[in-house]
Amino acid sequence: MKGQARFAIPLSLAPLVVLMAACASPARTPIPPSPDYVAVQASSELVVGDNRFPFVLATADGTKALEGPEVRVQFYLLRKDSAELRAEATAVFHKVEGITPHRHEDGQIHQHIEKKGVYAVDKVQFDEAGVWGAEFIVVAPGGRQPKVHGLAFQVLAAAKTPKLGDPVPPSRNPTIADVSSIEEICTRDPPDNMHDLSVAQALQQGKPFVVVFSTPMFCVSRICGPVTDVVAELQGRYGDRMNFVHIEPWDLQVARGEGRLILTDISKEWNLPSEPWVFVVNGDGRVAARFEGAVSGEELEKAFQQVLNSQRGGS
Repeated sequence: MKGQARFAIPLSLAPLVVLMAACASPARTPIPPSPDYVAVQASSELVVGDNRFPFVLATADGTKALEGPEVRVQFYLLRKDSAELRAEATAVFHKVEGITPHRHEDGQIHQHIEKKGVYAVDKVQFDEAGVWGAEFIVVAPGGRQPKVHGLAFQVLAAAKTPKLGDPVPPSRNPTIADVSSIEEICTRDPPDNMHDLSVAQALQQGKPFVVVFSTPMFCVSRICGPVTDVVAELQGRYGDRMNFVHIEPWDLQVARGEGRLILTDISKEWNLPSEPWVFVVNGDGRVAARFEGAVSGEELEKAFQQVLNSQRGGS
């Protein structure tokens, strides 16, 4: 939905536009009252075209997150002195739960249950590269409507990671056939069953498949364990119709031996800026859906069903 340019800048976005215009005007602007919640962008790459827009709403001190209430999101293209409404959509709250192994100082590995929540606009189209802003409207029935500070973010002209419709790299990631122990290529405990095929081998089979880049043991975002668990659970239900490939994004030998995180050549081949990532690939070897960070089973299952229905319709 493309709207007319607004002469009145939305209150929560006003500080962002003021910052953009700061070079042109020395005037001081009063600092607005602290919001009830601040929005945190949960993705690192947004591009011109269709995007999934994930975010978290939390108090400024990070002690409390908003979970559940309906949230409307308005997207504005930010200019030096204005904000133009370009799209509006409702975000859906998703819960992601799973187990993450952590190595303690005494060398022991303990399992920790991670419970994460993320709001996501399933699809929003950004039609121009540049600085955009999002205004969040929380619908809280029967109570005071929480206030949320606006969020500014960059939209790139082109994606670095494979985008929707792109052919995926024919990566030759190591499989169970290439190692003496699965622990060499998997940090999930227990190891999952998504290491039988390389991406190149999955492409040769000509049927849809899923690629998850995640590292439960060495995850910087602390969401890899739950996301890997979600994908592994779905493999049990979709493994007869789709292939599943799990790739650890960091060099595990360096991570375990030296305590440093170094991207593997496969991760560089896919130009990954973060972890985890999940790519759903159709039978033609092209990206049908992609998810960065926290993603729920419901979101993935919807993407699986779409690609499988498309496969049946084209056969």
